[in-house]
Amino acid sequence: MNRRNLFAVTTIAASLIVSPAVYAATSIHSPVSAMFGKTKIITLTLVNDSGASMQVKAGEDVITLETGKPVTVKLPPGTRVVATTATPVHQAGSLIAEVSNALNGAVLHIK
Repeated sequence: MNRRNLFAVTTIAASLIVSPAVYAATSIHSPVSAMFGKTKIITLTLVNDSGASMQVKAGEDVITLETGKPVTVKLPPGTRVVATTATPVHQAGSLIAEVSNALNGAVLHIK
């Protein structure tokens, strides 16, 4: 009976000591790959449906949109697309869209 108790106590003690060491060893690799990840670029198409040419600002770039002509842009997530000229629907300086992963491949019709 003493041998069984000694074996059980030794097994429990070893498992309590080994499990935190194994957990710590496997979590070391997760943050390293996250630090070197690439920034995803979102591609979207802007179409001017307002009836007159207009300008929009996407990040730091000013883009001229001719009536009915699509313009494809590649922007990082979080970039704000803002109207710089007034239209019947948008005032100058108003937010048209904020780029996110959901807009990848989308066509935005601006009126």
